Amino acid sequence: SRTASHSNLWSRVDSRHVTLTSVDGSGQVGARPVVLTESPGGAMSISLHRTFEVERPVEDVWHFLTDPHSIAGCMPGAQLLDIVDGTFVGEVNLKLGPLGTTLAGEAGFRELDTANHSVLMAAAAKEVSGDGEADLRMRSRLSVRSDSRTSVDVRLGVRLEGRLNGPILSRVLAGAAEILLRRFASCVRHRLETADVS
Repeated sequence: SRTASHSNLWSRVDSRHVTLTSVDGSGQVGARPVVLTESPGGAMSISLHRTFEVERPVEDVWHFLTDPHSIAGCMPGAQLLDIVDGTFVGEVNLKLGPLGTTLAGEAGFRELDTANHSVLMAAAAKEVSGDGEADLRMRSRLSVRSDSRTSVDVRLGVRLEGRLNGPILSRVLAGAAEILLRRFASCVRHRLETADVS
């Protein structure tokens, strides 16, 4: 089966950047723009960056963001089907305006730096019906604000191939990714701040 490890997908390229306007009209995710990057080969990549704070100690937030069930529970449309030898098998149902698609694939933690509270998750998926493919990398870094408050810095990169790489769908997916990341941050904050952590 296709794995989530693709070291060549994330190299720096001489590329063109297109800044999109986000759904709230600001063109920003947190305080950063949503960016589409087109490589010389024509493949499109989406880059997003969001920071948020959670009223929980850093260890509680770290435990949440390194638990695949918790992560999947905060990813809109995601379903974790199985965990095999540290690889997470699942599906993501995306609703893109009048369009919809389901991606099936694998994910896993590529880096777990407990000392610095930094985690890198990578995933690769294909459309169940269609030739579209997506490769994702998400890095989360935690910073202590106080004994009971933690800052979370999330950087998300998605590379699109097949029909998802088209000029229209890639821009629609960029908007969908912005919504997904915003909802992910809100869900993480809500679940941690309302949890009964002893």
